[in-house]
Amino acid sequence: MKHLGPPRRPAHRRATATASVLLLPLALSVLTACSDDDDTATPPVASPAATASGARCDTDPIVPATDGAAAARPAATGAYTLDSGASTAPRKKAFKATVTDESAALVSGSGKLSTHDSKVTKSGDTSSLEESDGRGLNAALLARDGGELDVSGGTFTTDGKGATGVAAVGEDARAVLSAGEITAQGVSAHGVLASYGGALDLTYVEIDTAGAQSAPIATGPGGAQVTVSGGTMTSAGCGSPGVQTSGDVSLSGTLFDLANSEAFTVEAGGSLSLKNVRASAAAGGVVLRGDGATSYSMDAGALQATDGDVFNVRRTTAKVELTGGAEVRTKDGKLLRVKDGGDVTFTADGEKLQGDVTVADGSKAALDLKGSTKLDGAVTGASLKLAGSARWTVSGDSSLKGLSFDDDTDVAREIARVIDGNGHSVTYDAAASPDLGGKSYKLDGGGTLKPA
Repeated sequence: MKHLGPPRRPAHRRATATASVLLLPLALSVLTACSDDDDTATPPVASPAATASGARCDTDPIVPATDGAAAARPAATGAYTLDSGASTAPRKKAFKATVTDESAALVSGSGKLSTHDSKVTKSGDTSSLEESDGRGLNAALLARDGGELDVSGGTFTTDGKGATGVAAVGEDARAVLSAGEITAQGVSAHGVLASYGGALDLTYVEIDTAGAQSAPIATGPGGAQVTVSGGTMTSAGCGSPGVQTSGDVSLSGTLFDLANSEAFTVEAGGSLSLKNVRASAAAGGVVLRGDGATSYSMDAGALQATDGDVFNVRRTTAKVELTGGAEVRTKDGKLLRVKDGGDVTFTADGEKLQGDVTVADGSKAALDLKGSTKLDGAVTGASLKLAGSARWTVSGDSSLKGLSFDDDTDVAREIARVIDGNGHSVTYDAAASPDLGGKSYKLDGGGTLKPA
């Protein structure tokens, strides 16, 4: 399939979204979209900091009914259906659905539908937000259980609860989108969704969501594969991160502007990989959470939060990796906060990091700083390894679980070379830092390093 260039959009909207992300402003949109007219789905109004901390207006995933309850699930229908064979719609064909739980087009089985510059509209609410978040019920375009969608250009507009733009659900279900525009207005109405083995491939697609809990890119339960190249993603609703995933998502060259949410949320079992991605968010950077493993990697690009922590880890066992000169910062928050039994391995190679690291009792964090990485901040409750030419500038009294350096180094000389104490006191756990011999050391720039 020939990939088209990014579509043209109304000049004022495109300039606003693109300039905002490229410049990473410290001030984003005010909180104007944290409520909806429908009282049954209206989340409480929350400040950005409350959203990032999960105190209110959270982004907790909706859990769909179990397989044992399949008989009670509402059935997905389609105004247009295809369950076998390949069909190419006429150019600019219109697809429309207005009925509850009905998709404008539903492709399943061995069906494969190709569209070119189509206009797809979907109105009407879902009968089950759980099924919409989990299985794409009420999506404008739905590829299910082996069905395939090949979509080039076009516009996709939805207005209704659970009215996601495009969904791929079930083993071998797949949707390939190129150069289209998706606008979703309702609560729990994502831009795109994949779950239960479904796959999405997006190239130069632009997505805008307006409702609460409406991530531009989302994966539901059961595993999913999502690849995104280019494009601009914006959200206005509370608890609507740019990506919310429990599957595997890879992004390259994509821009994100999130007015009332953290930038990205990785749920248990999920992984998120970024290359040359730029994101600005009003309520925190990356949240990794859940009873399972999570991972986040970032190569180059930039991530800025106006409020909230850059990285917030809770309950999960997480891996975070920063390379390629990735820029990560927050106006008001921690560089890394770990709580609720979280356990994170945080690796940075050749990075400039600013901000404090705080690890709550019962949680763990291992910081592995290498290459030319420089950390400017206080560290409480984490272990720290400084390798190569990595340096730590201490900005406040700190307490380390453990401290280590490259193998076969003179410890006293290494401490003087790589730690600038700035007059602060740093304590360490002697049992977890055998190379330090339980001794006290004077730090360059003033301050002391001593056993706790």
